[in-house]
Amino acid sequence: MVEHKFVEAGGVQWHYVEAGAGEAVVFLHGLPESWFSWHHQIDEVSREYRAIAVDLKGYGQSDKRDGDYSSQAVANELIALFDAIGLEEFSLVTHDWGTVIGDCVASRVPDRVIKYVRMQAPVLKIEPANHPQFELFRNQELATSIMSDARAFVTMVYESRTVQEIGDEDMEGIIREFSRPGVAEAVPRYFRDFTMESEEVRRERFAKMTFPVLALQGEKDPAQPLWYFEGIEGVFPDVRLQIVEDAGHFTELEKPDEVSHAILDFLGE
Repeated sequence: MVEHKFVEAGGVQWHYVEAGAGEAVVFLHGLPESWFSWHHQIDEVSREYRAIAVDLKGYGQSDKRDGDYSSQAVANELIALFDAIGLEEFSLVTHDWGTVIGDCVASRVPDRVIKYVRMQAPVLKIEPANHPQFELFRNQELATSIMSDARAFVTMVYESRTVQEIGDEDMEGIIREFSRPGVAEAVPRYFRDFTMESEEVRRERFAKMTFPVLALQGEKDPAQPLWYFEGIEGVFPDVRLQIVEDAGHFTELEKPDEVSHAILDFLGE
C-alpha cells in the first residue's frame, strides 16, 4: 500500500506517494499520467527500495497554479521537494515529459543521483513531424478544450501510441487522475513554456550525467523510432540502451513486469 503525502516546497504544493524503505528511487511520470501510472513498478520496487512517485506540477493532486512550467523551472522546484523530504541521494526513473524534466534534475545535481532509468524521450535525434502536439498545444485554449474531456483525451493518446492493450483498471486509474479539477488548464502550460534547446546545450547536459544511465525504450513507439537512439553511447558517459520488445510508448503499463524487472536489475548492479 502506498502512503499519500503533501508537502509545500519550492513554492509548489506537491502530492506524492511513498512505499517501502531504504535507498530512494524517485519516479517522474509523463503526459497524460500521474503517480498512478507507476503503480505496478512501485509495488515491485518498494520491496527493496523507498519508492517515491510524484504528481508533477499541474497534474493529479499537485499544485495547479500558473507560473513557470518550463522543464528547468519544474526541475528546480522538484529539487526543492527532494530537499524538503530529506533525499540527499536518489535514483531516478522517468517517462516521457518526466524524462525531459528528469534530465534537468540529473544534470543540475549529478552528485546526488545514484542511477538513472531514462524512458521514452528523445536524446539528440528527433523528427518534428512525429511530435505535432508541441505546436498544437501552444494554443492554450485549444489544448484545455481537448484535455477537458479526460476520458476521450487519455483514450486517444493511449490507443494511438500503444502496442499492447492496457487493462481497464489501469485505464480507469489514469483517467481518474487526469480528470481532477484544474489539470486541463494547467498541463497545457508545459507546451506554452517549452523551448527546444540546441544540440550543444543538450550534449552539455548529458555529459554531466557521469552516473550509470539505462535508456529503456519501447521497440514500437510510433513517435519515437529506434533510430532516435542510435549513437547514444557517445552522448552519455555511462549508458546502456535496453529495448522493451513489442511495446509502444507506455511501456510501464504495456509491459509492467518486464519494466519492473529491468529497473530492479539495473538498480541492483
